[in-house]
Amino acid sequence: MKKKLAPIVVGLGLVGLAGCGNDSSSDSAAENETEFGNVLATSDAGDVTTDDILNELGTDNIANRTFQLTLDTILQDKYSDAVDREEIEAQINEEIEAMGGEDQFAAVLQQQQPGMTVETYKEQRINNAYHDAFFAEKFEVTDEEEAMESVREASHILIQTSDEEGGLSDAEAKEKAESLLQEIEDGRDFGEVATEESDDTGSAQNNGELGYVQRGQMVEPFEEALFNLEKGEVSDVVESEFGYHIIKRHQEENIDEELDAIKRQIVSTRIQENQEQVLGFYNDLLEEYNAEFENEEIRTYIEETYLNTDSEASTEEGSTEGSTEEASSEEESAEESTEEETTEEASAEESTEETSSEE
Repeated sequence: MKKKLAPIVVGLGLVGLAGCGNDSSSDSAAENETEFGNVLATSDAGDVTTDDILNELGTDNIANRTFQLTLDTILQDKYSDAVDREEIEAQINEEIEAMGGEDQFAAVLQQQQPGMTVETYKEQRINNAYHDAFFAEKFEVTDEEEAMESVREASHILIQTSDEEGGLSDAEAKEKAESLLQEIEDGRDFGEVATEESDDTGSAQNNGELGYVQRGQMVEPFEEALFNLEKGEVSDVVESEFGYHIIKRHQEENIDEELDAIKRQIVSTRIQENQEQVLGFYNDLLEEYNAEFENEEIRTYIEETYLNTDSEASTEEGSTEGSTEEASSEEESAEESTEEETTEEASAEESTEETSSEE
């Protein structure tokens, strides 16, 4: 039901960029650091070296992980006072206990992401917190009233259509949704209907509740209907690409208590909507910490993938204006010079095209 938002680069998403791999974080690695050396194995057939292993993994994977761990290290240094590691670990321990213990928790992790361990999950959550602090600063939400207007607390019931045998045709799904809406209007509990009838199994387990939904999170027909509802009101049947919805807006009585979470949602959406700008933020961060990538192939890959000129332009105010001024200056120079007029005009046109591209 939510929009599909592509990650900015292959294999790495934006939110929690540092926490996407299965390796432990730099903090964890520092505590259990292993000196592998250059030669890992010898035989009469030849040696196996660290470079052999790295080449087996591939430059792209190594470069992605290098970039990731570099950001981890920098952000941990920059926001060490803003993140309470012990508090995060305590929250995770509560989650583990609520799930029935570490074995059950580990089993769920394995289902969701094979190879993930409980300790790695904890480190990823901590790394995510460093990135959260970074993005909260870059995409600061200062207007609380605006923040609260950008979300709605909602529940929904989804009736899906299917071409498979036993599934509902479009007409049948719409008829069923309209019938359920009539039952709700006649007094049947919305949550009960959602639990028993909704095809969105995730929310159905919680009476159809979606929590606080931010603008931009849902597909357009759903969002338009939800944000036109009054508090406590139930929508008509709404058609989307997922099927037919019945949407309820809640009273939002505890919205003040949820303000911090709402702001985080807004920041998350801004990250997804401004991915080039985010790469620029990372570039600025690396420059601030004088980060250098020593291996030429890794450096080239990172520069081309993460630190391209478009990203730099999107984060520096006035950069576009500066390029425009340069283009204008070159045009004036071309007009003044008779001998190099053609060359200068061509140069001006190229600068103007570059400016348009950056904008």
